[in-house]
Amino acid sequence: SLTVEHKFCKRQDKRAVKRQDVIYELMQTELHHLQTLHIMAEVFRRGMKEEVQLDTESVERVFPCLDQLLAFHHAFFTAMKERRQSSGQPPGHRNYLIQQIGDILLRQFSGENGEKMKQVYGEFCSHHNEAVAFFKDLMQHNKRFQSFIKQQGHNSLVRRREIPECILLVTQRITKYPVLLERILHYTQEQTEEHGNLSKALTHVRDAIAGVDLRVSEYERHQRLQEVWNRMENRSAAKLKSGNTFRKQDMMGQTLRHQGMLLWKTATSRLKDVLALLLTDVLVFLQEKDQKYTFATVDQKPPVIALQKLIVREVANEEKGMFLISASSAGPEMYEVHTSSKEERNTWMRLIREAVERLVCVWNVPSLVILTSQDQQICSSLEEKLQIYTELSALSERTDAALLDISCHAAVTIQDTWYEVQKLLLQASELASPRGPCLHLHGLRGNSLQEQEKQRNLEKRKEEVAAAQRLREQLRQERERWERECQAKESQQVEQESQLVERERKCLQAAQKLRQEREELEEQLEEYQQSLERLREGQRSVERERERLEDQQKLLQAWTHGRQSSLPAVIPHMVIPLDVQQVRSPTSNRHSSGRNRSHVVMTSWKWTFRKSNSSLKHNLKAINYDYKSHLTYAAFL
Repeated sequence: SLTVEHKFCKRQDKRAVKRQDVIYELMQTELHHLQTLHIMAEVFRRGMKEEVQLDTESVERVFPCLDQLLAFHHAFFTAMKERRQSSGQPPGHRNYLIQQIGDILLRQFSGENGEKMKQVYGEFCSHHNEAVAFFKDLMQHNKRFQSFIKQQGHNSLVRRREIPECILLVTQRITKYPVLLERILHYTQEQTEEHGNLSKALTHVRDAIAGVDLRVSEYERHQRLQEVWNRMENRSAAKLKSGNTFRKQDMMGQTLRHQGMLLWKTATSRLKDVLALLLTDVLVFLQEKDQKYTFATVDQKPPVIALQKLIVREVANEEKGMFLISASSAGPEMYEVHTSSKEERNTWMRLIREAVERLVCVWNVPSLVILTSQDQQICSSLEEKLQIYTELSALSERTDAALLDISCHAAVTIQDTWYEVQKLLLQASELASPRGPCLHLHGLRGNSLQEQEKQRNLEKRKEEVAAAQRLREQLRQERERWERECQAKESQQVEQESQLVERERKCLQAAQKLRQEREELEEQLEEYQQSLERLREGQRSVERERERLEDQQKLLQAWTHGRQSSLPAVIPHMVIPLDVQQVRSPTSNRHSSGRNRSHVVMTSWKWTFRKSNSSLKHNLKAINYDYKSHLTYAAFL
């Protein structure tokens, strides 16, 4: 979504955009992985050869199968890059939409490529610890290597990553594929060819990871066996009961299945620490002395037990103990060993039994196939015989007792035949053994032990059946209790649902009431705004009236002042007192009338101004009162 145009991205579906983002993340992380591999090859490996002048073997110890990894991932990235270039929208444009990627992933993780992936990554991951340990050893003892690594720390291509970090990134890469494929599969439409290819590719990559883990586990077990072998004396050997000798060199041809410390119980009830090695066809007990391993010697019993006829069973009333019964041709031998926990004891028993079964299958596959086919023929013949007896009894209308007697006889016949078949199987297994023809007596003794083991297994199965029945009864009671609880919860849920319905109804009513109140308040708010606008208009009118009155007052004052200045000046000592009754001159009469008219006009103006001023003050008080009332009402709203 960051590499294409924004308009192009907006036109796509959200799931399609997320799918393209995950595909882009797969390609980017694959590119980064390729860059790490190239840094390991072109910077570190080349420098170790040319500058440090290490030999090829030493370099390969640090970077095993690096060229195969480069070829594998380069082909993968090239295929994805070509698919992206061919998915341009339109062709050649930087906008692209990858419709198909599952076929590339399926081809990369299945078939020959899948096996190559298991082999290459199995080898690389197996030598991870060795490579890191050898790198640390070089850093401690090789000055030229130290200076080379220090110099590469300032290299912009390396970005301060040393060799152990690069090795760790390579080992972790294979574990990233399932997560990315799952995310791509999540945003892919189901029931399409692309979805099917992605599902198959996801299955194959998980199988590849499991194969790599198996190879790493086998290599680690081989290394542990090698470590034990190196700590043994060259002349170490153990005398077997058959008279043969088991030497140190015989161990290296074996595969280590499991190892661990056990306690070997002696005849005097003492527990002796031994190291047990479960190999391909033998179980070996070793003891440590002076940091060296030797074959254990306890009660003069052989420290090497053949797995071909080994029987394992639990020790009664001892959850950590087990018996190892060797029914060999040279005579039976029993060992009692103990572990540190019950879980460890169960693990040992399971692994030993699996090794025995695997060994028996390998040795007796041809004879067992023949005997199994013959066994099936015998069983089918006996079933036909029983069916014929049943039909004959039905035709002759015999009594139920006779029918029961015939059925019992047939059942006994089948049981006897099965016993003969099992006896033949045991004899065949004795003949399949290299020591069988000459040691028939010891074989019968071993068969007796096996019969006892079978009897004990049968009793154990009966106990398990009884325990299963008890568990079934307990499960039935638990199910009834659970059903009662479910019914109670269901009734409680119904009651809660009714309460919720009632609460919902009340909430709807309250919401309706709130909507009505809101509408009323909105209407009142609108009326208030209109009244407030009228008040503001009245206030502006009063202001204009006040300004007009002020102008009139100024005009009146100016006129009064002008009138007073136009009157003649009177000099007191020049006034000639006249008799009141004298007749006034025309001039004096004219001045007197002028003064009277001015006085009347002035008095009229003053009266008008006072009246207007009083009215103005009254209007202002009313407006202020209404304005304060509306403000209070607005605050309330």
